[in-house]
Amino acid sequence: MPLDPLLAAYLAVALDLVLGDPPNRFHPVAWCGRVMELVEKRVRRGRVLDVVWGGLTLAVGCGFLLGVCYPLHYIPMVGDALVLWVCISVRGLVEHLLPVERELREGNLDGARQAVRWLVSRDVSRLNGAEVASAAVESCFENLLDSVVGPLWWYYLLGWPGAVMYRATNVADAMFGYRGEYEMFGKIPARLDDLLNVLSLPVCAAALTVTLPWWILRARLRSLLRAARDVPSPSSWLPMYVGACALGVRLEKPNVYVLKGGDRLPTPDDVRRAAQIAVIFGLVAPGITYVAAGLLSP
Repeated sequence: MPLDPLLAAYLAVALDLVLGDPPNRFHPVAWCGRVMELVEKRVRRGRVLDVVWGGLTLAVGCGFLLGVCYPLHYIPMVGDALVLWVCISVRGLVEHLLPVERELREGNLDGARQAVRWLVSRDVSRLNGAEVASAAVESCFENLLDSVVGPLWWYYLLGWPGAVMYRATNVADAMFGYRGEYEMFGKIPARLDDLLNVLSLPVCAAALTVTLPWWILRARLRSLLRAARDVPSPSSWLPMYVGACALGVRLEKPNVYVLKGGDRLPTPDDVRRAAQIAVIFGLVAPGITYVAAGLLSP
């Protein structure tokens, strides 16, 4: 008899918080990324037709991950929890945040830049300490949607295949959803990832509102709403705005955007606070997402 979806989700979060992510050599999502990378190397040619090849590469990745997770799903009682465990990541996010905080606190800027490379794809070689802290905090709040709410939301709506297909799409977007050489190839993964995230965005906002002290958010709600009018990509930017407002900081990607939840740039203390929020969020999100999905279910 399978577990109730809510119990499966909390068991998955418990496994994640206690054990963390499986090592990459045993991690189905890491395997999925390698498969899509192999396909991309063979089919991408830098032409308009790359749009089609990018979509097919995503389809291969989804099919591969579904196939790998299929046996996990049929493990008695805990199958769905095991599938969700490999699709979500809270402890892994925290484990990448804390080295950034430690290196910044010790004044080791080069070490902090190296640590934050695990969280962001931007060029970090010229970032100062505050900009490194900002990059870490931005990644934290963005990943609360990508690595927690998104898989849970689509699991509750579509079962374990929904979580798996969401995660494969998210990985494809992270690998190929960039301007420049990947712009055409990553177009379908990026657009599909945006669509899936936008549909789960209100749930993420609700879970953040429950997680964060309301009196902190209320004091900055007007600036949050004013800033949200100009958000070009709500699926990633709005959670970062909420995080900026909650911490009272200005998150800044040089020459790209400024998310003004306060007047100061983040400090190492803010990186640690973001990590603490991520853990609390991981405990709150399954319940909030379950209730929201129930409202949509017939």
